[in-house]
Amino acid sequence: MRYAIDCGHNCPPDTGCAGIKQEDSLTLAVGSRAMKGLLSLGHEVIDCRPGKVNTVTQSLGQRCLTANRQKANIYVSIHFNCFNSKAFGTEVFAISETGKEVATSVLEKIVALGFANRGVKDGGKFYVLRNTDMPAILIECCFCDSQKDMDLFAKVGPDAIANAIVHGLTGIAPLDETNFDPPSIRID
Repeated sequence: MRYAIDCGHNCPPDTGCAGIKQEDSLTLAVGSRAMKGLLSLGHEVIDCRPGKVNTVTQSLGQRCLTANRQKANIYVSIHFNCFNSKAFGTEVFAISETGKEVATSVLEKIVALGFANRGVKDGGKFYVLRNTDMPAILIECCFCDSQKDMDLFAKVGPDAIANAIVHGLTGIAPLDETNFDPPSIRID
């Protein structure tokens, strides 16, 4: 299976939100570990983070273009929510029926870590879900401006969330990565 992984933002001026922690650093921590986990299970991984862009729209467009050109089977955009410092929990967005099935599986694995279940929601408002040619999901792992969520995130760590994502995507928990040296992640 070929997975297109988008560590949301991480490409100025596309920098994500700032809460208790910066979304950029959180998405990169979780996304890079998810890529490693998928590779450890023998899947192909496409890193969809763009190089240099001038606008957020260019950033989003390049992510979709990379996934589409590389003919990914599933597109996964990893994010952290930010709202009012009171909202908390995990939600996953999708458009297609296949995307919703994948979203449900991923959501179940993340909420098993203790995050509140905010559900699978319609992702029609998200550029990356509308402009990819394959089933696609956008994960809001938790709220980076919620003390409750950030305390739980600190407790479980990015490895646990990445493993939950991989398990939800593949149905298999990632291998022990202690001694795993993955091949280079393809960046196009």
